[in-house]
Amino acid sequence: MKVFVEFAEAEEARRALDALVALGYLDTETYAPFPLTSEDAHAPRGSLTLGLLASAGGLFALSGAYVIQWFANAGSYPLNIGGRPAHAAPAFVPATFESLCLGAVMAVFLGFLLLERLPRLWQPIFNIDGFERASIDRFWVVVNLRAADAADDVVRDALPWHPIRIVAGEERP
Repeated sequence: MKVFVEFAEAEEARRALDALVALGYLDTETYAPFPLTSEDAHAPRGSLTLGLLASAGGLFALSGAYVIQWFANAGSYPLNIGGRPAHAAPAFVPATFESLCLGAVMAVFLGFLLLERLPRLWQPIFNIDGFERASIDRFWVVVNLRAADAADDVVRDALPWHPIRIVAGEERP
């Protein structure tokens, strides 16, 4: 169960958010054109999982490119041209480096899509009329509740902050 509280001004939304958190509603979210709290603005960025995926993808591509070049030049069909050795490692560096970059980028791209469960073309939150204005000029405070009967308490606790409207509803995953 979620309760969505809409505000016209950022300061009103921030004060209401602080008051709701002080009342014990700790599972809250905000939807706004910019961060409302310093915690949102200074939230940690980045993902260890994506970093590990990038490293693994890059190393896999690096080793694959090197092995393919070695096999083509030294293992499968070695040519003795101008006294050049069949296994010329410096000649393998540019293609190996490019493969490392490509593998890391592909791993990050696919890992991001999988970790964020994208593409999600629709979410239940989009059914709320006017919610698209959260990226333009509206400020939403969302309180996540475990019990459906607690929604009335949230509505009662949010009314002193004079929201534009309050929407309570179930959200299906």
